[in-house]
Parts: sequence; C-alpha cells; structure tokens
Amino acid sequence: MDAFSLQILRIAFQTISDRVLTILSLCMTFALACWVMHDPTQERIIMAAFFGSVVFVPSLVKEKKREGQQQ
Repeated sequence: MDAFSLQILRIAFQTISDRVLTILSLCMTFALACWVMHDPTQERIIMAAFFGSVVFVPSLVKEKKREGQQQ
C-alpha cells in the first residue's frame, strides 16, 4: 500500500471512532435521562445534566471540528 492509501484509512478510522464515541455517549445520556424520569430527584437531575455537558457535548464538538478539517 502506498502512503496515500494509508492516510485515507487513518482518516476513515478516526472518523469511525469519533462517531462511535458520540453514539455511545448519546446512549449513556439517554439512559441517565430515563433513570431521572423514573424517579426524579434533584441529585439525579444534576447528575444527568452534568454527565451530558461533560461527556456528550465535548465529543460532539470534537466530531464537528474533525468534519470541518476534513472538508
């Protein structure tokens, strides 16, 4: 394989890994939201909001930034 093919494969794997990370964090945030809706307490609401802002938002921003760099 030449260097160009390897570079394309590297970019493809990075994109896939970013998407998987975003989907996984989205699923985990959804599960926490369901847990909060089952028995809403202030601690659960704060925990779900904290998790969503600390995990899901940065992974989404990273994915969008990488899409902008590739185009």
